Amino acid sequence: MRYSQVLSSAVALAGYAVAQEGEVQSKVVCDADTKICYSSYSDAESGMTFGIALPKNVTDPYDAVIKITAPIANTWAGFSWGGNMVWNPLSVAWPNGKSGTISARFAFSIGLPLGYDGAEHTYLKGTTTNSTHWTVNALCKGCTGWQNNEDTRQALNGTGTTQFAWAYGVSQVEDSTRNDSAFNVHQAWGKWTHDLGAARIDNFDSLVKTNLLTAPAVPAAPSTIVTSVVTTPTTKPLAAAIPASCSGAGSPAFTGSLASGWKATKVAGGLTSPRSIQFDSAGNMLVVQSGKGISYHKMGTDGCVASTKMLLSQNNLNHGIAMSPDGKTLYASSMTQAYSWPYDAAAGTVGTRATIITGMYNGGSHLTRTLAIAPQSPNLLVVSHGSNANIDTATGDSKTGRAIIKVFDLKAVPSGGYNYVSGGYLAGYGQRNEVGMCFDKNNMLWGVENSGDDFKRTVNGQAKDIHQNNPGEKIHYIGDVTKPNNNWYGYPSCFTVWQPSDFTDKTFKVGDFFVPSPNTTFNDDTCNQKAVAPKMTLFPHSAPIDCKFDADSSTMYITYHGSWNRSPVTGFKLVAVSFKLGADGLYTPTEPITSTTAAKDIFYNPRVESCQGNGPSFSSGCFRPAGLGWDSQGRLYMTSDTSSNGELWVLGKS
Repeated sequence: MRYSQVLSSAVALAGYAVAQEGEVQSKVVCDADTKICYSSYSDAESGMTFGIALPKNVTDPYDAVIKITAPIANTWAGFSWGGNMVWNPLSVAWPNGKSGTISARFAFSIGLPLGYDGAEHTYLKGTTTNSTHWTVNALCKGCTGWQNNEDTRQALNGTGTTQFAWAYGVSQVEDSTRNDSAFNVHQAWGKWTHDLGAARIDNFDSLVKTNLLTAPAVPAAPSTIVTSVVTTPTTKPLAAAIPASCSGAGSPAFTGSLASGWKATKVAGGLTSPRSIQFDSAGNMLVVQSGKGISYHKMGTDGCVASTKMLLSQNNLNHGIAMSPDGKTLYASSMTQAYSWPYDAAAGTVGTRATIITGMYNGGSHLTRTLAIAPQSPNLLVVSHGSNANIDTATGDSKTGRAIIKVFDLKAVPSGGYNYVSGGYLAGYGQRNEVGMCFDKNNMLWGVENSGDDFKRTVNGQAKDIHQNNPGEKIHYIGDVTKPNNNWYGYPSCFTVWQPSDFTDKTFKVGDFFVPSPNTTFNDDTCNQKAVAPKMTLFPHSAPIDCKFDADSSTMYITYHGSWNRSPVTGFKLVAVSFKLGADGLYTPTEPITSTTAAKDIFYNPRVESCQGNGPSFSSGCFRPAGLGWDSQGRLYMTSDTSSNGELWVLGKS
């Protein structure tokens, strides 16, 4: 990160924006001190003002000056250059002593926007803080054009009108002196239509040069904390020895605790939102770094990373990755598409990209598309697709192509790729957000579902808040993906009980189906009749996002990404659920669906209440488990995608 006169941020370029015509709400305002005239918008609700100045020549790429003024109570303010939270550059600013700090950010999902090295800010005169307001005035290079989530260039029309957006927060940022500081969820947001034609001024370059400032001082990086170990129940040992330490990995960023007899060693740090893991046929580890691409890690025999390079720099890749069984084809996904590349494991190179699937939903709150190859049928690509909102009512019909898992035949990919909505066949629907998918030893597919938020139980017009401890997250048995599965798994109508005592109108057990607002047409009993029940219920709001079985399918390991709307916070850990082989030859959880103790903590944050949540908040003081992967020696690797320090861990028995 550059901290001299020019400030920029730390991650890769990407974006998505929607320009929209409408009634112009900006007007020209000239600053007497800097002599810069801005096309300026003032918002009465937030008390903030946003000014934009552009050069006369607005041929892409072109620079812009942004001026943000906010009440001192607004501890940070964000400006969206594309009018959206995700897939466009963001300028986020906050007061810093008697001055201010501004940061270039980019959000590739609903979470803390990452640092963005596609844009950089240079401070200008007028950046100041007093007892009532603060102002940041800065030149931005790279804010007016970006790569969108379809991997194509998008730029603002500097002679027309466009839609911008603002947001602000009221909680203090983590470190106001750093432009890479974390900050918490917004208090409010809004949009307006801005006249960019009126922002074009004469002598743009000379006015910028006249008003240049020096950046605020930057402190040293925060210290790190070494992992500690406490005793809790555990499962059986893993196969290979775990290294005591890995050269160059650095100390763990956050304190962690382990189950008795387990060991965790950090093998890499400094990654950008590391998500899913895929090992290739030569034992190299590939990691999806959301908003950046896929990194290639050559592994040593000790389980440490020997060398690292970027395999693919493609910023719309955000989670999904898979490999053909012969190790010669790599698959990965963006929010809207799935791709393939010829792959050379020894060289760590890819060939020309092909598009396998298009037409996945562009937007919403669940942006990842998990991929898996059917072990027993390597021509089948399994793709999960979440809902577009907390309650996506249209997904009761599988034809919407959301809250669903689908299977595609790679031997028959049409020209230009399958359309996700109309192509392939079902592996179940009504799965709200089945981010984690894993195959057991029988090659049967399982999934872990993120369930709903902000729930009330409404009976006879009387609503009772049950969101704190309901509904439960789920483990679903999907089964054999070589055959169509047209079963409905309940969403968006049927959910599972975790804490029965929250329901006062009826007696429930853990794992029972319920509907938020039962009526004579559709009620709890309807769910039992029509929906496939989960095999296990997990703690509410834990946000499971990956799962992996061990070699004999006696244990499913699950990453809990962490809650965002529960107090106290929950999740932020790796857990293990024991499985057994039934008399029918199928694997099933050892404990019954009524159990609340099936998931055992393996690697977790000892003070989870200090974690600031998932979703749109930042994770402060906690690691945040995301992806899992086994190497050929039986060592379990895990990513932590905490925005301030993406890490890679290896776990096993000590």
